[in-house]
Amino acid sequence: MMFSRFACIFFLLLLQACASFQDRGSNVLVLDDGTVFIGMETDRPAVQNALLAQFREWRGTPYKLGGNSKAGIDCSAFVQQTLSTRFNIAAPRSTTQQVHMGEEVDRGSIQVGDLVFFRTGYSTNHVGFYLGSGRFLHASTTVGVTIGSLDDPYWRKTFWKVRRVM
Repeated sequence: MMFSRFACIFFLLLLQACASFQDRGSNVLVLDDGTVFIGMETDRPAVQNALLAQFREWRGTPYKLGGNSKAGIDCSAFVQQTLSTRFNIAAPRSTTQQVHMGEEVDRGSIQVGDLVFFRTGYSTNHVGFYLGSGRFLHASTTVGVTIGSLDDPYWRKTFWKVRRVM
């Protein structure tokens, strides 16, 4: 009984420490699912830092099909906004157009900042940014702007392609 109470207190202190790192703008984030993302696994730290800064700014913004503001945004508008504001790259508005940007790369060669595309329906696609450690930044239809896992069964099943735009 004493050990489990100690473990709970230790875990809460760890979460609190991670939250304080997050508040200071570091690359340690406690995600909505409770996992801790430590953004250091990359040879592109400037790209990862810019993407994490965008996440901090937009985190929790709700999904809205056709939306393009903090009142609501969809996945392709989030990618367009991020490329424009963080990397000075002009991007088309829709996933149908974005899937032709840059060059296609093999999933085994994926790098931080690459666009990841998913076929989520017969005529619908989804897009986000690869962050490293199997995670990607996107505007989710269920939770808004968030960080997801490529290992999640849904994303693994619908994964389509990778495009390098920077």
